[in-house]
Amino acid sequence: MSSDPLFGWDLTFKTVEKDIKQKSDVVVAFIHWNLIKRGFRSIGIGDESTLTGDESKSELLPAGWNGSGNYTLRYVFEEKLFILHGLTTNGNLIVNLMRSVDLAVSNIAVTIEEMVNQTSGSIDKMLPNYKEFMHNIKRDLIDTIIDKPTSTAQTQTANTTSATYRNSNDDPLRVMPRPMPGVVPDNHDLWDLPPNLRNVGRSDLDPFAPPGGGMIFNPFGPIRDIESPGLGIPGGLPRGSVPPGARFDPFGPPGVGPLPGRRPPPPDADHFPPPGDNMFM
Repeated sequence: MSSDPLFGWDLTFKTVEKDIKQKSDVVVAFIHWNLIKRGFRSIGIGDESTLTGDESKSELLPAGWNGSGNYTLRYVFEEKLFILHGLTTNGNLIVNLMRSVDLAVSNIAVTIEEMVNQTSGSIDKMLPNYKEFMHNIKRDLIDTIIDKPTSTAQTQTANTTSATYRNSNDDPLRVMPRPMPGVVPDNHDLWDLPPNLRNVGRSDLDPFAPPGGGMIFNPFGPIRDIESPGLGIPGGLPRGSVPPGARFDPFGPPGVGPLPGRRPPPPDADHFPPPGDNMFM
């Protein structure tokens, strides 16, 4: 292949020179030539977004490519359909290249009068800044959409990454959580969601649901091992007689033990030391 960056342009322009009607036609013809250089093939005009498989591929611009004020050209690259839209507005030409399989779009815009000096002659006379324009076409219009993966590939990659993370039970840095004593989890992996989401929060709504009453606290339940506030004298004290946190010395006749089913209370902090004990020795 020739190292001349403009190789093939003269031949391409000769085939459409008689069809050039305005300066924007020169810009579209130059963009078409850059697409052909990168491997795109023209299959006609229009915005039909499906391929039948019977399309005739060509390196030439199709008949009627500039028949209206705007441009709609169809291309094939790597068995994928691309549609080129060109819209002239307020002296500008806005060109979009859309990949129909996932509607990915790249675009480029030029000011026609600044880009095109004349509609015939050599490339230097028609497009004085053609080198910069070629670079912008390659970077913004072609490479942007060719290098972008399709949405299907992105979805498959995301799903694979998620599955790898969720199934990495052999990770040496993974620390398994400890279940609560006496609680049998619904699933062996406590990092995963429970198999039955309907049971989440059930104990907060149903105080009789196992394993307990949720946020509804049962002060007389087996997990609440507290001293009876009524301990003291026979018959006990009324509830609320001792404010929470207040210092209270239990009183009562000797021999009064704890209620059945309760553990013995701790010794009084003010009891006498055993005989012979001297805290200063």
